[in-house]
Parts: sequence; structure tokens; C-alpha cells
Amino acid sequence: MGSKSDAPAPPDYVGAAYAQGSANVDAARASAKLSNPNVYTPYGSQTVTYNGDVPTVTQSLTPTSQRTLDAQQAVQYQLANLGQKGTNIASNVLDKPFNFGGPAVQTSLGPTEALKNAPSAGQYGIASSINPNAYGQAGSVNAGQYGQASAVNPNAYGQAGGVDAGQYGLAQGGVQGPNLATSLDLRGVAKMPINAGMTGQEAIMARLEPSLAKQRVSTETQLINQGLRPGTEAYNNAAQLLGQQENDARQQAALQGLNLDLTANQQGYGQALTSGQFGNQAQLSGFGANLQNQQAQNQAITQNFGQGMAARELQNQAIAQNFGQGTAAQNMQNQAIAQNYGQGVTSQQLQNQAIGQNFGQGSSAQAMQNQAIAQNYGQGLTASQAENARIAQQFNQAQQAAQFGNTAQQQALAEAIQQRQMPLNEISALMSGSQIQNPQFGAYAGANVVPAPIANATAQQGAYAANAYNQQVAQDNALTSGLFSLGGAALGVPSIGGAVGSLFSDRRLKSNIVKIGTHPIGVGIYEYDIFGGRQIGVMAQELIEVMPEAVHQHPSGYMMVDYGRL
Repeated sequence: MGSKSDAPAPPDYVGAAYAQGSANVDAARASAKLSNPNVYTPYGSQTVTYNGDVPTVTQSLTPTSQRTLDAQQAVQYQLANLGQKGTNIASNVLDKPFNFGGPAVQTSLGPTEALKNAPSAGQYGIASSINPNAYGQAGSVNAGQYGQASAVNPNAYGQAGGVDAGQYGLAQGGVQGPNLATSLDLRGVAKMPINAGMTGQEAIMARLEPSLAKQRVSTETQLINQGLRPGTEAYNNAAQLLGQQENDARQQAALQGLNLDLTANQQGYGQALTSGQFGNQAQLSGFGANLQNQQAQNQAITQNFGQGMAARELQNQAIAQNFGQGTAAQNMQNQAIAQNYGQGVTSQQLQNQAIGQNFGQGSSAQAMQNQAIAQNYGQGLTASQAENARIAQQFNQAQQAAQFGNTAQQQALAEAIQQRQMPLNEISALMSGSQIQNPQFGAYAGANVVPAPIANATAQQGAYAANAYNQQVAQDNALTSGLFSLGGAALGVPSIGGAVGSLFSDRRLKSNIVKIGTHPIGVGIYEYDIFGGRQIGVMAQELIEVMPEAVHQHPSGYMMVDYGRL
């Protein structure tokens, strides 16, 4: 997997709006200066100076123009008294009502589009999970499918026996014949197990069961870390698979213990048989010594008895050899059964692994599909926002158009008023004799400063912050849910990492922390909220500095404290 890239920094919409406003002011200042140059004409000059942003327009006439203006003002002063003659004419003009026939003021922007709502989440599909049963169910192997291992019946090949001394006659002198063993003492032979695992299996299970228990604790912790809580379907399926694997391990241990018991029994039986034969041989040797003391009288009886004993021994050896061969054949058959069972278990395990791999691949595919749905929803939301921005821009353009129309109406009204005032100006000119004609200079052209879009930028900043907050709340809720499961699991586990009674005490899991005292070892004692409840304890980050043996790390990465050491 590649490294995860960092998230981009959030844009500063409000800062950008203020920067835009500052740029608008600079642009207005530059526009005003460029639009109002100093003007020099044959009649005079006009200069513009600035005190900060306040302009000062200075108009100066040439000496000839100034003398002309002075002469005109003198004439106007002399003719001012003639203005009273035009009073009646002005009264007639003013008696007529003013009727403006220009365009009316626009109060409506016309039809506008409504803002678009956010896209529906279901429009792009609904995220879903994987059915674990869609890929098959893991199974186990039936031990009896391949046959049952069995022992050899020693009586199937005959019983070893001795020779009857009286069969060949009784030797003179009262020599007593030997007491040969006709049965074996099997008290020292390893017993066959009553149930699988009662003898040889005990040593194997004594080591297997703790390992299975540790594996179960590790698997349950891993499932909880992955967010699979007890009672969910995925958690129950994983627990069922773990139980099947444990049963398979126990069956293999039972089979191994059974083979060990059979081997021990066969070896003990062979040793007992050899011991019985050795005893019989010892008895025969003593009997032969007694016969030698009476050779003259009992040679014939001794020879016949010896031949009968040799024949019996050969018969007993044949029985023992047949029994050994039968035992070896039975052992090979049992080994074949065990091998077939092992191969069946291996095949079942491979099948279970294939089911698990298919389930994992299906989960990955479903996760990618869910990501695609989320991406499509995000793109739809962006498109909706862009559409709303277009509608808002059209609304602003319509508003500007209405303002332009109203400005045109005001200009038309000013023109009508000027036309009404023209007769009055003519009468005034007749009364004054002539109008003073000042040199005409261009009027000062100001520049409008466009306000910074702070409200829009603030709304965008708020929307971004709300989106980031919602994502953080979702992550915190997922983390809190996982930590609640971890915390509950930790409180119910008697030992984690060798620390009996260890509890989560990581500062990162706590909130509303208030120090209420100091422990004798020098660390603070706090009251805080953790896993939905109010508790009192220490901080693992402080305790690890003075008593590291009391701090342990949970597989989730958070630290735990063994309060039994404090």
C-alpha cells in the first residue's frame, strides 16, 4: 500500500474576502487618478491634488480669460435690474404643472430561479456490507470417515503353552518337573485408553489448551479492534470459525495421543511376552540340571521331554512371530487411517482458507463500491453548489440591470427638468442681458469601491467548517464506539499483557479532567470522564515516568495502568 497523503489546508475564505476588498480600494484609487488628469486649455487649467483619498480640484483662467470674465460680471451687474421685466413670463412657465413622460422606476427583477437543494444520498446508491454465507461455510473433518484404528487380538494366533512332563513317563528318583508359565503378567503393560486423551493425550492437551485460550483472546481482541462487536453477524462467524479450528486441533491431539497409547501398549505386551519366555527357559534349565543327576536312570525320559519342549518352543515362537506380524500390519493400517485423516483435515483447511480469501476479496470490492458512491455524492453536491452559484450570479446581474435602468430613468428625469428650466434660463438671460460663459472643464470623475464579499465568504467558511466538523464528529463517533467496546472488553479481561486488573488510563481517552490530589509516588490523582462514566485515577503518561512496570500498552495502542501496583 502507498503512503497516505496529508489533507489540504482549509481555505481562508474570510481572509480572501478582506484581501479582495483591499484590492478593490487600491483599484478605485488608481481608477480615480487615471480618470482625472490635469487639464490645460487656451482658456485656463484644471489640476487635481489629493489629501489622502480626498481630491481637490483647482481651476485657473488665463489673464485674458480672467479679464473677460470680470468684464462679463460687470455687465451682468449693470443689467441685473432688468430681470424684473421677465417675472410675468416666468410666472406663466411655473403655473404649468410638470408632467414627466420618461421611463418608470423598475421595482421587479423579473423571473428568478430557485436555489437547488443538495442531492439525495440514495440517488447514487446505498452503501452495504457483504453476506459471509455467499462464499460458503467453513467445515470440519469427520474422524470416522477414514476408519477407526484398532488393536490386535493376541489369541487370534494361538496360545503359547508348555510340555506335560508325564507325557513321556516319570523319571525315577522323584525329580519334579518345571512349572512353566502359561499366561503373561500384563500388569506392567501400558493400558489402552478408555476414552481418547485419557493417558498419552493428557500431556499434549496440557500444552495445547493454554495455546488455544491465548489464540481465542488474541482473535477476540483483534475483532474488537476492527470494530466487530459481540453479537454481530461478522463477529459470530469469526467466533464460529475459531471454534471449528480449535476442535480440529483437539481432534489431532486426540489422534496423536491414541497412537502413543497404542505404541506403548504394544511395546509393554512384547516385553511381558519376552519375560514369560525367559522364565520358562529358566525353569527348563533347572529341570535339566536335576535330570543330569539321574542320567543313568532317566536319559530316555529326558531326551523325549527335551524334544517335546523344543517342538513346543518352536510352536510358541511361531505364534509370537505371527502376533508381531499382525501387530505390524495393524499399525500400518492405523497409520494409513491417520494419514488419510490428516490429508482430509489439510484439504478442509485449504477450502476454509479459500472461503476466507473470497470473503476478503468480496469485502474489498464492496468497500470500493461504497467509496465510489461517496465520491459520486460529493461530485453531485459540488455540482449543486456550482448551480446555486450560477443562479446567484444571474440574480446579481438582474439586480445590476435594474439599477442601470433606474439610473437611465433618473437621467431622463434630469433631462426633462432641464428642458423645463430652459425657458426660465432664457428669460433670466434676457433679464440679465447675457449669460456669463465660464471656460468648461471636465467634471471630476469619481470611482466606485466594490465592497468585499465578506458575507458570502463567511458563509463559505461556515459551510466548510460545518462539513469538517461533521466529518470529525463521524470519526469521533466511530472511535468512541470502538473505544467503548475496547473499554468494556478490557474491564472483563482478567489479564492483559501480564497485568492483572489493568484498566485503560490513557490521557487521550479522557475528558473533563480535574486534578483532586497527589499520589505518594509523586503523580497526580484526577477525576475524569471515560467510556461514558465518571472515574478517579492517574494518568498513564505521568505514571510511566516514575513506575514503568505498572503501565502496559493495549493492542489498540492506548496505555493501561495496573492499579494493583499502586
